[in-house]
Amino acid sequence: MRIVQVNTLDIQGGAARAAYRLHRGLLSIGADSTYFVRDKRTRDDTVRKFIPDPSPAAVAHRTACKTELDAAYDAYKATRSPDIEQFSHERVDGDENFYIQRPRADVINLHWVAGFVDNRLFFTPDRTDCPVVWTLHDMNPFTGGCHFDQECGRFRTRCGACPLLGSTEQEDLTARIFDTKAGIFGQWPAHRLHIVAPSNWLVSVARSSALFGKYDGTCIPNSIETDLFKPADQAAARASLGLPQDARIVLFMSHQVGLARKGFRELVQALARIPDARDILLIGVGDKNEITIDAPVRVAMVNYIGDDATVAALYSAADVTAVPSRQDNLPNTMLESMSCGTPVVGFDVGGIPDMVKEGETGFLASAGNVPALCLAFMTAFADRDRLKACGVRARARVEQFHSPQVQARSYVALYERLIEDAGRKRGF
Repeated sequence: MRIVQVNTLDIQGGAARAAYRLHRGLLSIGADSTYFVRDKRTRDDTVRKFIPDPSPAAVAHRTACKTELDAAYDAYKATRSPDIEQFSHERVDGDENFYIQRPRADVINLHWVAGFVDNRLFFTPDRTDCPVVWTLHDMNPFTGGCHFDQECGRFRTRCGACPLLGSTEQEDLTARIFDTKAGIFGQWPAHRLHIVAPSNWLVSVARSSALFGKYDGTCIPNSIETDLFKPADQAAARASLGLPQDARIVLFMSHQVGLARKGFRELVQALARIPDARDILLIGVGDKNEITIDAPVRVAMVNYIGDDATVAALYSAADVTAVPSRQDNLPNTMLESMSCGTPVVGFDVGGIPDMVKEGETGFLASAGNVPALCLAFMTAFADRDRLKACGVRARARVEQFHSPQVQARSYVALYERLIEDAGRKRGF
């Protein structure tokens, strides 16, 4: 069975890391997996990089397409919300080389493919004639362009008058993208696409959408390198990083610390409510971390850390990891923290409660409720022995459900079933 994983980036970003971990997990159990990407950073020979057509005509075509796509989005530059973190078209500025270079496959597993896979070209029988699995890392495949709808809900019927674009026109860019996707998936048979998501929340949301409602969905959690992200002595970790031994350390990690959806402001507000919070040290890690902080706690802002060993040491040094997202799938930060034996405190939203069990592996507050989040932190800090036990249970849960081999075997079982089902149907 030849498996091809497709992602825009190989290891940069949460979705890319998750896809790469699946690819390596498949290889570890002897599966024939190739990782096909637009942008490659790793030196892994099992990762194949797409090479665009270098001819002048192809370059001119890509330039014209990119200009057109950028202009369509920038038409809303004056009105779009600062909270819109990303927007992706159903089209790309690519070429037919994608289908020439794509490795031969018995099953294709799409991941985060914005800017790489053109929906209109990919979902045609003459280009794709094998079962397709689409692992969702956000909501973009079934929306009119956003990657998280921030509770808009229009994807359930039809996008348009997009609040994130600041649009009041029903027939706006999101409506045009949504209608194009509706035409694509309206003709793509239900048995030829299977949806996977790492959280029960995202499976449910996808199945409730107008675009993906007819496709079967399965929840297969992401995996984590449990041999790398593993518990370490907290005092030793703090000493190695130069962190104070007597502080209550709260760790927050995000590719963009100031991204509204990730809830950093709510986190600061919650910590500010804790009585006598002078011994709390909040460590914020991520890019674009210029953010105004007004709270009676110590704060250390650190740029993105690319070294996994240092990241693992940070998790071990922390008392808790904060995941106060307003909307999220199954954050890698949560998985990495729990694998290191560090409990999570956050909001009860999206895929977070899939892993964080109240009082067992962490502490949760109702969505967006800052006073409740403050109470969750106070509860976590109130009993250090209980907090340590939460960390032990968190690590055990990761070992049971999120090891690379457990995830890989779940995917292989799904691939085999889809290939067998496809063999019974005409057209394959």
